Amino acid sequence: MAVGKAAYRVDEKDGSFEIRTYEPMVLAVSRETDLRGYSGFNVLFNYISGNNQDSKKISMTAPVLNKLDEQDLTTAFVMPPVYKHPDELPQPADPDLELREIPTRRVAAIIFSGNTSRRLISQKQAELLEWIKGRHLTSVGPIDLARYNPPFLPGFVKRNEILIEIKP
Repeated sequence: MAVGKAAYRVDEKDGSFEIRTYEPMVLAVSRETDLRGYSGFNVLFNYISGNNQDSKKISMTAPVLNKLDEQDLTTAFVMPPVYKHPDELPQPADPDLELREIPTRRVAAIIFSGNTSRRLISQKQAELLEWIKGRHLTSVGPIDLARYNPPFLPGFVKRNEILIEIKP
């Protein structure tokens, strides 16, 4: 089954690194208890499965995003692009879920495979920040982990990314 993906344009590519421009999007966001993303993922999956005020099902999209901030760890689903504003979506039945509008943004990314672990994420984050520094770019905002595949797939086929917004 094909899954929709967040829309972006690749502005620059350098091996596993990219500079992208993301179109505006709406996220459904839930607090998370750990990096594996189970608690937040379940809240979000219930929301798109119809646990919302309209009992409406919403298509799954990729990637699943985790904000990598130990004080504010979240999991987010990108809503299908037909939804341009949070008010167009059914309101969450779960008070721990929030709908957020994200404007157009420029992002630096590193693409990698494997099962995500704190060590691998730290390594890829450091590589991305070094690459950004070498390009004389300035990062802004939190760092996100983007996962494109279900957890049961073998690590070598999984697509993951570390994303960070950069100044235009």
